[in-house]
This record gives sequence, C-alpha cells and structure tokens, in this order.
Amino acid sequence: PDAVLNYLIRLGWSHGDQEIFTRDEMIRLFALEGVNASASRFSPEKLTWMNQQYILKTPAAELVEGLAVQYRHMSVDTGDGPPLSAVVEAFHERAETLLELAESSVYVFRDFDTIDPKAAKKNLRPVVREPLAEVRQALAALETWAADGIQNTIQSIADRHELGFGKLGQPLRVAVTGGGVSPPIDVTMVLVGRDRCLSRIDTALAVIDERIASAGR
Repeated sequence: PDAVLNYLIRLGWSHGDQEIFTRDEMIRLFALEGVNASASRFSPEKLTWMNQQYILKTPAAELVEGLAVQYRHMSVDTGDGPPLSAVVEAFHERAETLLELAESSVYVFRDFDTIDPKAAKKNLRPVVREPLAEVRQALAALETWAADGIQNTIQSIADRHELGFGKLGQPLRVAVTGGGVSPPIDVTMVLVGRDRCLSRIDTALAVIDERIASAGR
C-alpha cells in the first residue's frame, strides 16, 4: 500500500529528485508549488520498481503478513517450515513484488515434482555424482543444521575433488531447489531443512544415475 501511495503522489507532485518517501515525509514535504502542471502518465514499470524499493527498505517482520497472504492464495502450508521472516530476509533482494517473493521461495515449503530440465542437463552430470553423494553423506552426519557447517562441508568436499565451490554448489542448488537460482546455497539449505534437502539430493543422484545408464545403452 505504501508503494502505491508513494507512486500516486509522485504522479502529480515532486520534491527535487527524491523518489521514495515515507508517509511522514509525504505529509511534511507536500506543497502546492511542487504539483506538476503537465498531464501524468501511468507506468507499470515505475510502479513495480517502486514496490521493489519498498520491499528492500521495509523490515522483514513488517512483510511477513503480506507474504503469508500470498502463500495462502497459493494453498501453501507454511506451518512445517522456517519462520516467514527468515524467508523474507533470504529472498527479498530478488523480488519486485510479494507474489514474486512467494513464488520464488515456494520450494522451501513444498516439494517439486520435477527438476528443471535445462538446469538438470547442465548441472546434474555424471562427473558430480561422486562428490554430490559425499556431500549428502556428510550433511546427514552434521550435528547442527546451520549455514556455517553446510558451507564448510561443501567447501571441504569440493577441495578434496579439486573443484571450485560453485562446481559443487550449483548442482546442489539444482537438487535442493529444482532450478538454478536461489539465495546462497547454505542459507537456502537451512531454510529448506535437513530432511527435505537429503531427500532431494537422493532424487538428483537418481537423475544422474539414469543419465549414466542411458549413456551406456
């Protein structure tokens, strides 16, 4: 609502080059001298940009209710998952709207049916089968499911196989999220949770095994 209000007031009024205003600033700074004489033009792109600025600037706790509404519209049960404030913190930099934030993070709460074919073809290759299986085993043995432990585990196994972090982190991302884009992989895996991550890695390993079997036919 504040982004829409900000956009509407800027359609016919300006205060220097400032684009984003709090409600208090709108009230305090408004003056008739700043009202534009020319006709205004509605720009969906500008409104979307402004909405993104509000998402970036608004504390996570204040976005939780709006995000929860979007999840309910999508019939997503968020009861078995991380706090919504943690989801906002992880995903808000990439989202222009709360709907986009909900859609991009839905895999945190709901399992996906298939892995994106393009992402799977590019990242779930036979060469990563062994290190990915080792990561799965090491992650299952972690005493605490936390970002630093996950990060160190991935890095250690990548080093052992003389791989850059991304060469192992990206296949993990595809396995855990079903696609190629997410917040940092350690943060993402904390949000998804240990059980879901391990199950999804198992699915990715099965995809690689099928790829190996198909190549041998």
